[in-house]
Amino acid sequence: MMLKRLTLFALAVVSCVGPAATHAQGVRVSGVTYVQTVELRPLVYDSVSSYFATGTGEWRLMADGTPVRCLSGNDYCSYLRSGDKISAAPLVQDLSLASWGIGEGLSVRVDVRARAQLSTQGLIYPRSDRKFELIDAYAELERSWGRGRLGRQWISGGLGVYDFDGADLLLRRDRFSLEGWAGRALEAGLNDTYASAELAGIENLPPDQDGYLFGARGRFRPNAVTAVTAMYQRVLMADHGGVYSERAAVDATTRAYGTSIDVGLAYDFATGAWNEARLRVGRAGLHALGGSVEVRHTVPFFETWTLWGAFSPVGYDEARATVDWRVKAMPLVISAHGAYRKYGDTDAGLTLRSNGWRAGADAMWQGTGALSGFASYDVDIGNGASSNDARASLRWSGDGDRTIGITGSAVQNIYEFRIGTGRVIGGAVDVAMPIASDLRVRADCGFYRQLFSVGAPGPDWTQRRASVRLEWTLGRDPGLAAGKTK
Repeated sequence: MMLKRLTLFALAVVSCVGPAATHAQGVRVSGVTYVQTVELRPLVYDSVSSYFATGTGEWRLMADGTPVRCLSGNDYCSYLRSGDKISAAPLVQDLSLASWGIGEGLSVRVDVRARAQLSTQGLIYPRSDRKFELIDAYAELERSWGRGRLGRQWISGGLGVYDFDGADLLLRRDRFSLEGWAGRALEAGLNDTYASAELAGIENLPPDQDGYLFGARGRFRPNAVTAVTAMYQRVLMADHGGVYSERAAVDATTRAYGTSIDVGLAYDFATGAWNEARLRVGRAGLHALGGSVEVRHTVPFFETWTLWGAFSPVGYDEARATVDWRVKAMPLVISAHGAYRKYGDTDAGLTLRSNGWRAGADAMWQGTGALSGFASYDVDIGNGASSNDARASLRWSGDGDRTIGITGSAVQNIYEFRIGTGRVIGGAVDVAMPIASDLRVRADCGFYRQLFSVGAPGPDWTQRRASVRLEWTLGRDPGLAAGKTK
């Protein structure tokens, strides 16, 4: 039944551009079928008699170190603990259609997504109620003077990614280009990939009403190694009663004497805050030694329709340095990095940590044969939380893009203000291989042991993860000669 619905959906998409594609010189349809298993133990509220809680005041401890909240006058204290294991097996089908040669420089692009749950054992996967979704669908006209697009599309740059229904026009002249766009703003995250961290989303509620966006971007490339881009965008409420966001960004990069310089700025007119101010200076390997230094100022950005911006998020200033070393006579690259950051004043009435640091190193080895290896370790100490992460992997790559890899990891997270200490130790195996010239399969399977201590609310348990991805293509690549397939 599910395959039948997906087939009908694919035919419906093709029919949308059928009249235009009938006389086209080429049509290419590609798809990604992705299935995975997800297991969780959600946090649930529970209570215990105040007799079993030690200490005084609102916050106390149980014998095992679990923090509990005891309100004055109540005989019971409440706390969070891990609930029973729940799981789901979501299925995502992505379809992409490209048609070109309709007219001089004219092409059509359509991307759609279908979702289903093959099994549900207590877990409703995010967005699973959206069975079908139109990611983008636009016509594009390419000319020597520029490019025009009409339909559902997206804009990406120094302000992030924004989806909209509307028009985009790009004009080019010598070293300059000017682009403008306008249309109906769509929900953020529409074109997130199938593997995006949907389960960790901060805000999954759309705004109360639609918005309309318009923006402009100018680029200047005085030479092959220098580029400057300035961008402005405003998103209005549908009734023009306010703005969801109004921001501007500037990005610049250049290279000289083996040194690269990158600058990035992003300003929020609604809050008067610089969300990003970054300067990075780097140098490629000189006598097998290279490195970079970076300074940045960061303040979290939230659109005005979300609740989170009302909490006046605090940013930080950070300085970071990286050193890369290519070992002579060995296929080995070693990199080390470190950073120190200073948080802004929270005005929270509490004494909180005002600084943080992070450090790490990684090594990449590429053998003369088909084997390669990678290992890394990172530690991050911050305000309210800390983590350390160790990973190692070994991979074999054969003919025809065949690969087999094994990965081991150990992660520790400490949440000073939330749920105690957690450790995850696990391993996974992944394989990729072509089945035919136009069909490829990727699969992975892993087991992750979650260990809790220091007041973390739950028993130790093992999480299983697995996924299978099929990539297929119908039609020829427009970059290849007629009659050839990729």
